[in-house]
Amino acid sequence: MIYRLGYAQLNVSDLEKSLHFYEKVIGYIKTKQEGNKAYLRAAEEFDEYSLILNEDKDNVALDHFGLRVSSEVALDDIKKKNEALGVEVEEVQDKDHGRVLKVATPSGHPVAFYHHSPQLNVYHGENKDVILPMRRTHLQNGIPPLRIDHMNLRVPSVNTEWNYWKNFDFSISEYVESADGNDKYAAWIRREPFTHDIALVHKQVASLHHIAYIVDGVAGVIKTADVLADAGYRDNIEYGPGRHGVTNAFFLYIKDPDGHRIEIYSGDYKRDLDQEPIGWTQEAYEKNGRLWWGAEVPESFKETTTINKNWMKEKIY
Repeated sequence: MIYRLGYAQLNVSDLEKSLHFYEKVIGYIKTKQEGNKAYLRAAEEFDEYSLILNEDKDNVALDHFGLRVSSEVALDDIKKKNEALGVEVEEVQDKDHGRVLKVATPSGHPVAFYHHSPQLNVYHGENKDVILPMRRTHLQNGIPPLRIDHMNLRVPSVNTEWNYWKNFDFSISEYVESADGNDKYAAWIRREPFTHDIALVHKQVASLHHIAYIVDGVAGVIKTADVLADAGYRDNIEYGPGRHGVTNAFFLYIKDPDGHRIEIYSGDYKRDLDQEPIGWTQEAYEKNGRLWWGAEVPESFKETTTINKNWMKEKIY
């Protein structure tokens, strides 16, 4: 029913400044710009974009994120399931994605479900020579990410949010029990056979913690840090590099000019969706799960950024 995480839209205060950071320094590839919106992709993505930067000085936040589904029929099923759960669904027509279902999850996170995904042209010239998206390395800046990987969301109740997502065939790869044994402290949920498409972590106020992008191995993580420091953005490196115990991923957390957190990520494991999830106690998670090795977690890492509270009844783009 749901294939994967497709894209995220961030509202930023200064589009030019944000574009310099993402495109010129890190190396995201801009596929188009329309007014106050820029559309960026990672190096190996066939979708035209996976990150939208929208200038909105009055609402600097996660605007929404999009999940691609398998068909128009799947959209009908998703609409019915949401309505059966008592979740309001707004159906709109979007110039890029066609029919889109807009919902706010029980915690209030803004989500767009869609099927149609605009693709890059891989045929070039009179002879229709094939040039794949990743074969433009001579035009790239920085150390471009390879593809979008996951969203990390803070939610008031992990169990409540999980009870929503399990209706759409998500499974849990790993979870952390809360100290009192009631509501889970965290859960990593997925529709692809890697560790997660969405992470749900307890926090009183629903918010965005980070968006993660895959890079080319441990060397790609280190080189990203080098590029940022060399370009004068050393202070935008918040945490890492290091290794998570949960997911086994190698990580670097950076912040854009507005404080949106991006995880530069590599090396999580692959595991079949029907396998039993791996459970951590909160004590074990605090000892080894969040950080297998590396510098201690900075206090700033507890901070989150807001989500768009005006999501329903607004245009997508």
